[in-house]
Amino acid sequence: MQECNITENDIKTLKYEKRMGYIFATPFFAFGILFSVVLFATTHETNWTLFFLVNLSTFPLGYLIAFFRNRKINKDLRTGTKMVTIGKITRKEHQIDYEVGSGSLGQEMKAYSKYVLTVNGIEYNVEKELFDTVEEVDFIEVHEAKYSEVLLGLAEHKTDLL
Repeated sequence: MQECNITENDIKTLKYEKRMGYIFATPFFAFGILFSVVLFATTHETNWTLFFLVNLSTFPLGYLIAFFRNRKINKDLRTGTKMVTIGKITRKEHQIDYEVGSGSLGQEMKAYSKYVLTVNGIEYNVEKELFDTVEEVDFIEVHEAKYSEVLLGLAEHKTDLL
């Protein structure tokens, strides 16, 4: 296992992963805003205590959800390092799969190719170019973020020496 600096493409991948934290927090923000609009639209006399109680609970809760969901990714971005593990390909498999829902109303299901490499007991879906350049006995580099363990990519290892 080796520690390396992250690339611009890795930063882009990590920032893309952060969207899930924001998606989980969005319903809390939406509920706070919706409650405020309904409260002001339906009452002639605004209950400020209820307004602040709801907003002071939903907005911080949404923020905390986003913060805790993304904290390891933020740490990876701050430190700027990733882990590169060299593993041996134990299985190489080309699969034909079918799109979900594409065979409705008597139509033929749409097929697509899926390329799978098993490295150290973990299956990875890879692009055709990488799949064609490696063999089952080859070694491959697995690039993962250090703290969040987000897969940043796979690359062909240039030498067979560990």
